[in-house]
Amino acid sequence: ENAADSTALALTQELGLLARLDGVFADQLRTLQHAADLAAEGAAITARTQNPRPPAERFPTPRGLARLDQLYAERDYLVRAKTLLEADLENAAAALADARDDLEDKDRQRRTAKEARPGAADGRAPSLPIAELESRLARETEILAQGTLKTLRLQQSLLAPKLTLVLPDLTWLHANLVLADDDVAAREAESAKRIAELDAALDKARDEAARVTRLVVAAERRAAARTEADPDASDDELESRRADRQTVNLALSTLATLRDRQTVFDEVDDLRRRVLSRQGDSADYKAWASANRDALERLPKDRRVRFRELRKSRQELQDLRARLASPAKTDAARNQPWVADRVGHLTAWIAVAERDLGDLANLVTAREHLAEELGHRVFTFSLSDTLASTWAGVVAAWDYEVFSVADQPVRVKTILTVIVLLFVGHWASRRASDLIGRTVFHRLGMNTGHRAAWQTLSFYALFLVVLLTATNLFHLSLTQFSVVSGALAVGIGFGSQTLISNFISGIILLLERPVNQGDVIEIDGQQLTVERLGPRSTIVRSFDNAQIIVPNSRLLEENVINWTLSDDVVRTRINVGVAYGSPTREVARLLEEVMLGLEEVQREPAPLVAFIDFGESALNFEASFWSSLQGRKELESELRHRIAESFANAGIVMAFPQRD
Repeated sequence: ENAADSTALALTQELGLLARLDGVFADQLRTLQHAADLAAEGAAITARTQNPRPPAERFPTPRGLARLDQLYAERDYLVRAKTLLEADLENAAAALADARDDLEDKDRQRRTAKEARPGAADGRAPSLPIAELESRLARETEILAQGTLKTLRLQQSLLAPKLTLVLPDLTWLHANLVLADDDVAAREAESAKRIAELDAALDKARDEAARVTRLVVAAERRAAARTEADPDASDDELESRRADRQTVNLALSTLATLRDRQTVFDEVDDLRRRVLSRQGDSADYKAWASANRDALERLPKDRRVRFRELRKSRQELQDLRARLASPAKTDAARNQPWVADRVGHLTAWIAVAERDLGDLANLVTAREHLAEELGHRVFTFSLSDTLASTWAGVVAAWDYEVFSVADQPVRVKTILTVIVLLFVGHWASRRASDLIGRTVFHRLGMNTGHRAAWQTLSFYALFLVVLLTATNLFHLSLTQFSVVSGALAVGIGFGSQTLISNFISGIILLLERPVNQGDVIEIDGQQLTVERLGPRSTIVRSFDNAQIIVPNSRLLEENVINWTLSDDVVRTRINVGVAYGSPTREVARLLEEVMLGLEEVQREPAPLVAFIDFGESALNFEASFWSSLQGRKELESELRHRIAESFANAGIVMAFPQRD
């Protein structure tokens, strides 16, 4: 019995594989027929290319808008087909790769089954035929994938020759279009027929809307009666009837939109005839092109709105149909008439919405054709028109409103004016403060450091006036500015405490002036010359000519020695050691004489010589004097030279360590 079941199962599998194989053969046949049709089409295209007929023979009269739109449709299809075929070729190549992988796997299984057959039990005997059928099916599937890919490539290769044939015809028909009265009458009749159809649909929709409104009123009365008996009772019928009313009203408004849009179609059609028959001048064409471009930009938004509504309604209809098809008997509401009414109203609305989407697509196509036809009329270069158009664009951009403040517009010209004002104001404030420093502050007798400080403060004051003027152009009052600045201070302060601390320290340095430009200061034992006090940092230069940037807060928070705060006179000490036995008073006299012999040594306070210590190997003296900080090192060096020369002339021996 088990063997019989296995045999039956194997036969069933073989029948299924044979049926699939038959389907693959049928697909191969259709692919071959399609390839043959494409080859014949390619031969016809080649013949048309090699033996072209005059367009006048191929386009007999009437050559109106209908024939032109037909050529437009052919060209647009070929352009779209190029993109679509590229995606199809990628999918076909991926399918061929999958088919080859599957064939390799099935061949491996076939070989395994073939090796296992001689020693296999009787129950496993059908495995080899099944494996062979699966391998055959995979091989034929690969052949089908190869044929499909080749057919798609052949179809793609025909696109360029087709376009080569269509585009010259389209150009010729543009130049030789004949707009007969019969063509105009036919289009007007078609438009009138469509309007009559839409009017009838509108009348029917109005009647349906009135009927649904009556049903809603009746459902509301029944719901009110049930609510009195059971306040917690729900009413699905009332919700469905109200949804029907909304759907019917939406369909009614959409039909009205379709009716109004027919007027737009007629206007576009009339414009196309006027453009193609050259009933306008350059200014007219440009105005029509601008209006058409604006309308084209609005159409995608209308399509997106309608598509969202349509997708929502389709989902609701799908859920309702699934509910009606459900075998569950617990859902009593699904057999109610209002459920069927809801399905009918949704179906009718979806049909109207789909028609509206198609109508919008047709309008987009018509306007694109109008834009192309207008482009043939406005391509001619005109210097005056170009200059006028450019100037109009510049003026429009110059007056464009970017945003508003206190219901006052802020335009592009305002922003550019503020930017120029800030740059020019910064430059002018810097120049004016420099001029004030060189003239006014100099005549007031200020030294270099004080002048630099007041010059910086004057720059800040002048630039503040520029900033206030700029805020006035933005229509910002001082109250608004204070509120904004307060909010910014709170928000930014947490992230930039160091920056704000240095800026405030810079203001304090300018006001108190503990450090001025040109001062010699000492930080961490290093003497530095102040070159410039900035709003955030101070630039100093060491005696090794290295520029160092010092944060302003450091100059206030740390101990800084300013050698030239009140003046540049400093005291210098030189230690001198002489040998034991030297006349100490003579040594003191010589040291004082040497110091007074140099003009750079200040006479007041007078130089001082002190006998300070009995050293291990020398009698230690200290010569101190006051001099200008400028050239201090050179003065110390010159004094040491003269002390050595004076001691040598007097026979006084300079002390040095004694080593026994």
